[in-house]
Amino acid sequence: MPARQDGPVLLVEDDRNALSGYIEYLEAAGYEVVGVTDGRAALPVATTGGAKVVVTDINLPGMSGFDLAAALREAPLTRHIPVIGLTANWSRDIHTRAVAVQMSAVLRKPCLPSHLVAELERVLDRRGGVRAAVRPPAAQPSQMVSMPTGSPVMWSTRTS
Repeated sequence: MPARQDGPVLLVEDDRNALSGYIEYLEAAGYEVVGVTDGRAALPVATTGGAKVVVTDINLPGMSGFDLAAALREAPLTRHIPVIGLTANWSRDIHTRAVAVQMSAVLRKPCLPSHLVAELERVLDRRGGVRAAVRPPAAQPSQMVSMPTGSPVMWSTRTS
């Protein structure tokens, strides 16, 4: 199956079983995937590997998913890369911090691989590239769409 985009999905997950499961599923769905187990290892991969989207666990040891997203936003070569967060610990603080570091969405864990693919499809356009302006640079909570209760997507940016 041909790759769905012209660069890899960078998947950052410290649970090796979850990491390998997501990689296997995403590759079967046609994505090129690079997996790493910590945020510090993800930074050079995002910069030199041409990642088109980053999917990161928020609660990583050392460099959290929030810290990773903030670092990506600070660097000219990576500030455009959409970041999707994964967390089992949802709270208002998670939402506030995700907005502050311009994450494109946060999904609830455990996250079914099919839900992750649906969110990747939302973030990546049909031609395989990243949608222009996945999030405006100064996104405010009012620009976020709350998802219905029971949805695996805790919040997501508006796409239209």
